[in-house]
Amino acid sequence: MRLIVRYLVFGTCFLQGIAAFSQQIPRTEVTTLTGAHVVLPQEAKGKPLLLLLTFSHKGSDDLAAWNKHFKVPYATDPRIAYFELADFQGVPPFVMKMILHGLRRSVHEPERSHFAPLMTQEEDWKKLVIYGDPKITYLILADESGHVVWQSRGPATDEKAGDLEAAIVKQHSHSS
Repeated sequence: MRLIVRYLVFGTCFLQGIAAFSQQIPRTEVTTLTGAHVVLPQEAKGKPLLLLLTFSHKGSDDLAAWNKHFKVPYATDPRIAYFELADFQGVPPFVMKMILHGLRRSVHEPERSHFAPLMTQEEDWKKLVIYGDPKITYLILADESGHVVWQSRGPATDEKAGDLEAAIVKQHSHSS
């Protein structure tokens, strides 16, 4: 009986792991702070797609830590398509205008062309990242067709940054 339970537990965990990495990012249209219209995952154009998502203002602290921690400046790395998405769904339009004005002043190039407010599909994205904490950043690496191949969340660490770089290299080698 114990052996059967172990196999069931292992099988369930294994299948959940496969499901997490076989998910597709939702087709999403956003506009960057430079005014460029972006359609995800199509924007990847044959490259891995790295997305950093935040779901609250407090998540921006974690995002800033990730941006400082990266050893490779992903915003200008030609190997990948890179975007930061901040969830603003439900914010009234008059408030959103003020927020966008402030963001355009505080986010500098080259980051501005990679930063986009997320105004729709909040629930799809939360489901994809297995949302649980508004104070953290969620990272997704998808292949060129938008299938999730790596995910992480929370504060930046050397281990997570190394895992991300290894996943990018692996995806790059698949597309070569």
